[in-house]
Amino acid sequence: MATHPFLLEQERLEGETLAHYESLFALGNGRLGLRGFPPSRTPAFHPGVFINGFYESFPIPYGEDAHGFARTGQTMLDLPDCRYLTVSVDGETVDLAQGAWRRTLDMERGVLTERLRQKGIAITWETLLSMEHPSYGMLRVTIEAEGEREIAVHSSIALATRQRSEGLDPRLASLDSRTSLETLSCACTEAPHMGFTAHVRTKESGLSLHMGAIHSSNQAVDYRQSIDEETRLPVLTISFSGNHLVVEKLFFYQQGDEETIEHSSWEELSRLQEAHWRRFWEASDVVIEGDDEIQKAIRFNLFQLHQSVGRDGKSSLAAKGLTGLGYEGQYFWDTEIYAMPFFTHTDPTTARALIAFRISILDHARSRARELSQRGALFPWRTIGGMEASAYFPASTAQYHINADIAYALLQYLVVTGDRSILDEGGYDLLVETARLWVDLGFYNERKGGKFCIHEVTGPDEYSALVDNNLYTNVMAAYHLEHTARLLFQLSQERPAQYAALAGRLDLKEEEIDAFQRAASSMYIPFDEAEHINAQDDRFLTLQEWDEKKSGKILHPMLLHYHPLVIYRHRLIKQADITLAMVLQSQRFPWYLRRRNFVYYERYTTGDSSLSAAAQAVAAFDVHLGELGLRYLSDTALMDIADLHGNTKDGLHTAAMAGSWMTVVSGVAGYRLTDGIPCFRPLLPKGWKRLSFTLRFGKVRLTIDITELMTTYRTDGPTLTICHRSTPLVVNGQGCTIETRARIKAVIFDLDGVITSTDAYHYRAWKRLADEQGWHFDEQINQQ
Repeated sequence: MATHPFLLEQERLEGETLAHYESLFALGNGRLGLRGFPPSRTPAFHPGVFINGFYESFPIPYGEDAHGFARTGQTMLDLPDCRYLTVSVDGETVDLAQGAWRRTLDMERGVLTERLRQKGIAITWETLLSMEHPSYGMLRVTIEAEGEREIAVHSSIALATRQRSEGLDPRLASLDSRTSLETLSCACTEAPHMGFTAHVRTKESGLSLHMGAIHSSNQAVDYRQSIDEETRLPVLTISFSGNHLVVEKLFFYQQGDEETIEHSSWEELSRLQEAHWRRFWEASDVVIEGDDEIQKAIRFNLFQLHQSVGRDGKSSLAAKGLTGLGYEGQYFWDTEIYAMPFFTHTDPTTARALIAFRISILDHARSRARELSQRGALFPWRTIGGMEASAYFPASTAQYHINADIAYALLQYLVVTGDRSILDEGGYDLLVETARLWVDLGFYNERKGGKFCIHEVTGPDEYSALVDNNLYTNVMAAYHLEHTARLLFQLSQERPAQYAALAGRLDLKEEEIDAFQRAASSMYIPFDEAEHINAQDDRFLTLQEWDEKKSGKILHPMLLHYHPLVIYRHRLIKQADITLAMVLQSQRFPWYLRRRNFVYYERYTTGDSSLSAAAQAVAAFDVHLGELGLRYLSDTALMDIADLHGNTKDGLHTAAMAGSWMTVVSGVAGYRLTDGIPCFRPLLPKGWKRLSFTLRFGKVRLTIDITELMTTYRTDGPTLTICHRSTPLVVNGQGCTIETRARIKAVIFDLDGVITSTDAYHYRAWKRLADEQGWHFDEQINQQ
């Protein structure tokens, strides 16, 4: 890897790292995705080309069926490759394995460059996927030779190559893209737009796609068009005799309503590309001094996150982005909980589009709730087109918290951006319908003191399925219900006509809003008096611990080595559950309880999920376990660059990438949004000298610059009220500098018996500590 913080470089094509690097060097623009393989498609592990939201559907088979099971699967398709191009010199096809080869991914320009020197020739391939024209990409090939040579460039469309699968990993795509597309037409195009077009359609989902390419050159060349006998696809051959040739290939994928550009040069598209990425880094960059490895990893993660996210309101952010077919290109809760905070605070336009996508599939969520005999709406656990696509309901449909996750993202967006127009464009409907499900799903349980309980659900920890009163679910549902009721009350007071229209459309009564508020205030929050911690659910603390003497050392990831029943009966956690609840809803847990909870559950968290490390890092920093926090920060930041889970070949982990931003902003800088006020409790990890980043609140951009001793807050002009630790600050363009660490102003001690007797409290505290550590301690010892 290069030392330049915005460059990713590779200097050797090696078989054992080929698949890994294909994912790392992927290009995307939110709509198109192109894995990092050569234009010649060889050597390659999986030369994948994708469109966000372009999928095929298929019936889900069940050996034993039941009512309400998901019926239709969806998978993002691997598409024909319109960038496909090979070069031959003097009749010999150029082989990348021969000569000196290297490639560079420039994250400041959004350009992938490959260079090859061999046998007196130098070839440069440059590829970009246009951020400004997301249906288009361009390949520029520059060939320089020592003396006159016979040069031929062969350009065509390559059919998809099925991804290699290993074993029975349920995270990998199961559908063969080659059998899912039918070609409706293909043709060559004449001058001045020399090239070809093709029209394909999916067999089941009925989605159609026009694709093709236009070519130009810096020289007078010979063009020859033909049809490949095997693939029946068009081929364009460009021939030239000389020592310098530049060919530009503008390729496109269109579904019908996208803009069309007749022609564009490399200079024009690259200029727009650089301007786009310049704006992105101005708004989103994170600067770290003192740890070059983490600095580069964070920038790489943000770059790939921006490349993968849909911005059209019709698509979202897949679990593997646009870099691979892992998880079949489907959208999960990852988007709302891990990625949305980044977009909401740096790119609210994209955040709004992600919410708009969820609103667009609300009718599917309503239908899904009916299938499960529930009122309101239930969003799918995994989907592309809006329907539930997961067959294993204990770890999918049972994760009802998806409703609260989406509501949380919307509610955070409202507070951070101040943009309430999204509420009138379906936001109110989404909040009401998803809140209705909670009231219908839960009940007031006399055995729990009349508290509102939610049974038979699965929380973020998929190693504890179908439990009662999962704490994360209950806490997030309470937040969802409370704030939905509050927004509806505000609407009724401030805009009664709009409230009446909403109530009429949704058949919403005041009694129902009262029910939202009552359920929120009566929500059961599991707590164990013996351990003095929150229980993850009603059964987790009763489960047996893993016995290595009996069962051997745990094999990871457990889902590939053990039957679900084996996993479910043990006190093991796939990913942070209570810990994530404390990160998102820290105001509900006093600091001492957050620490006790974190320390207790840490020992049972396997980290089998790539999502877990981010929440653990933020929580560790919060409870002053900085070294552990830095370890988890490194884990999530380096997840893909270092291939820590061994499956980056199937695509990048977009939630972990977004999580790396969370670990820095919410972990190191201690950022929380408290009653609408941005609050910070910064503390740099060991070895870090400086941290700087920018957040956006409404129309104000706030830059935070943290060093070991001092922290400076500065806006881009307007004033903004924030909080540094417990100190309120009014910040403007002049900036405000304050000590990073809390200053001790006074210490009060040895007041036992002066104010009141505290002997009994001291004894209880020491007794609890001794019990936790396994030490003998009683009242007699206490008096000595």
